[in-house]
Amino acid sequence: MSAPPRRRAKAGDPEAPAQDLRAQQKQLTRRRLLSAALDVFEDKGYDATTVDDVVARAGAARATFYLHYSGKGDIVSELADRIWEDTEARFVEFGALPDWSHATIRAWLARYVDSGEQNKKALKVFAEQLPHTLRQQHLEHQQKFIRALLNPPARWAHFTRPEARRRAFLLVNQLETFMPSWQSGLWARERSAMLDTLTSVWRATLEADRAA
Repeated sequence: MSAPPRRRAKAGDPEAPAQDLRAQQKQLTRRRLLSAALDVFEDKGYDATTVDDVVARAGAARATFYLHYSGKGDIVSELADRIWEDTEARFVEFGALPDWSHATIRAWLARYVDSGEQNKKALKVFAEQLPHTLRQQHLEHQQKFIRALLNPPARWAHFTRPEARRRAFLLVNQLETFMPSWQSGLWARERSAMLDTLTSVWRATLEADRAA
């Protein structure tokens, strides 16, 4: 006789808390593996890092690693997805700004930079892998960033549509080029002045050709 089908836990069901706990533990383990991988990538570099290095740093077993990831490439893919999602959200936020004043744009740029500093390890791995496995995907996500930045359309109406896209593209690429230099500490002592200069460049790009 075949075994009866397993009953699915519902809200209020005694099995539900146990399933929730297992899901939380699974997420904690995944985050621990991801954090360990970032630490080892930073210490040894992506190419020199092995799965054994990651599980040793995480205090986990190889079998546990392979329950979550098929290999190092999966970790990079997850990091990239998170970075793309966060970056797109930042540009969506820009479209919701009340105006393009110096103070408003500077505050947005400061939040953008702060987010990059908080994700420094992940962004370093992302930058290293971008020319290799992530380039085509990144180009596709760049188009999403540009579309997000071009909102609301009425605020860009002083440009033709092609010119607006060109300017948005250059602003997106400017930040992508700027962040690795910032994270290397090259401009750390000039944070305030650099943000002021960056803001002035953005405002000049956004406000140029506007009718008086």
